[in-house]
Amino acid sequence: MLSFLAGCSAHCTIESGWQCSGATDREADTCTVVCGDGRQLDSGCCEDTQECSQECSTLWGCDDGNSVDGDGCSKMCSIESGYSCWRGDLENYSPCLCNRERVSASSEHTCAIDADARLECWGDPENNKTKTYLNQYDGAYAWPRDSWEPQTVFTEVSAGANHNCALKFSGEAICWGWLGPGTNGDGRLFMPPAPDWERNSQGGLLWGKLSLGFAHSCGMLNDKRFRYRPVCGKDQKPGPGCPNREDCGLQCREEGDWAIHWLERHPCFLSYVDQYTCIVPANQTIVCWGADDYRQIQMPVSSNWKELDSGWYHSCGVLANGTARCWGNNNYGQATVPPHTRQWMQVAAGGSHSCGVDQDRYITCWGRNHELQTEVPYPNSFLRVSTGWLHTCAIHSDFSLECWGANDSGQCDVPLQSGTCRGGKADGQQCTTHRACRGGGMCSGPRKRDWTQVSCGRLHTCAVDKSDRVFCWGSNQYGQAALPKATTVLLGIGGHSDFACKDSLSFTDAQGFTCADWIGTPNPCPGDVRQACPQACRMCGKDKGQSIVDSRGYFTSPCL
Repeated sequence: MLSFLAGCSAHCTIESGWQCSGATDREADTCTVVCGDGRQLDSGCCEDTQECSQECSTLWGCDDGNSVDGDGCSKMCSIESGYSCWRGDLENYSPCLCNRERVSASSEHTCAIDADARLECWGDPENNKTKTYLNQYDGAYAWPRDSWEPQTVFTEVSAGANHNCALKFSGEAICWGWLGPGTNGDGRLFMPPAPDWERNSQGGLLWGKLSLGFAHSCGMLNDKRFRYRPVCGKDQKPGPGCPNREDCGLQCREEGDWAIHWLERHPCFLSYVDQYTCIVPANQTIVCWGADDYRQIQMPVSSNWKELDSGWYHSCGVLANGTARCWGNNNYGQATVPPHTRQWMQVAAGGSHSCGVDQDRYITCWGRNHELQTEVPYPNSFLRVSTGWLHTCAIHSDFSLECWGANDSGQCDVPLQSGTCRGGKADGQQCTTHRACRGGGMCSGPRKRDWTQVSCGRLHTCAVDKSDRVFCWGSNQYGQAALPKATTVLLGIGGHSDFACKDSLSFTDAQGFTCADWIGTPNPCPGDVRQACPQACRMCGKDKGQSIVDSRGYFTSPCL
């Protein structure tokens, strides 16, 4: 009876995904799994040696078709920190996306993490929500006080209607903006502190993700240092908690009571324990705070969440077992997750609807559908979804971007690669969107297939591509779609920027007229731009810097 070596078929041919070599007249070939060929195997990989492929692991294995670090799947075919990868097979590679929210579109402003890991916000400045260094302002607008340093490295940001929160590289969080109604506000800025004994030692809870709604905030802990006291058993009574000492003693807590004062230091993190030999699972409880008009901060109880997203008045999350849960306002059924046989990978909460992506890359949406925001045009082969006030956007497996639902401000008009208008009033002009071809024309530019993140706001959308450039489009009434140091593009559209010292491509002549978006050579035409090169730029009058709005209040001018 013949026995066959893994990777070498019964016909002595090398099987897909393997490489074999070393055979002699006395020795058989040695076959190993090929990392970086875009074919992911389920078995045959070594588990512990760094020099060979790790792609077979069901937890951290991947194969994205290259041997490069920094794109989500490492050169050893393991998922890198901060990324999510979908499993491939012998026919399909593993697509990977950054799972950190690097740009966040809200109602009237936008925030992002720039190339230097610093915060950048733009749009409506009311309530200091676009400020990015608050120690120089009234400390009441930022929490915790005096926690904002110029050199702070940020990894994630989330924008609410009038407040923001950001996650530091250390895992600590900071929130700023409007306190909310009343003298003391509604608590939307004040994330729960760590137990007093820890906070007094200049520590605080560590977070894995933050997500903000209209007036509430939610965060998912990622903190190994603390654990909750056990639930009381039969004939036991709950104690007062342990807010001021390291050990809660023998106290137990009431079932369903997940208050912060029931956290105690994990034994692995006592001062005399070697933390390198004491393995601890992270506490990934979701905690919410702020306005509670619709029970939006009354989250389900669990310590093993893996995904979180907040909409205007409700939030959703995914547990480690792939189950999705939503809570908060349910007037359109947006908080009622439909029955599903497959595991959820990600969920998104919007204005009055929600969507989720399952393990087979299918999108399902539920809730309000008056604007067709839950009618998925192509339900399969999606990687990530974002839900806005009345629209939805999602990234395909080929990294193209699809948007559907309300489009009254161009929030669904996804930027294309450069093309020309065909038909309409702008026939023959260069374009990067269909909306730019006014009068019924269409842009000939091919679809961009390099999107890595998308964030839907109220009337605008922002997205990040593989070059780490940020694009925003839709309503720009408050400047929420006009990025700092970016090129302002066509009517109703914002701009794009990689935050890497890119100057605005604009030119103002002696008469005060401005070319808002230069086409062609970098050197502007001399003299009067209206006469010298009318086809080379779109011109604004002496109203430069003034917001031109239509009867609905939407931004309609490309003037800088």
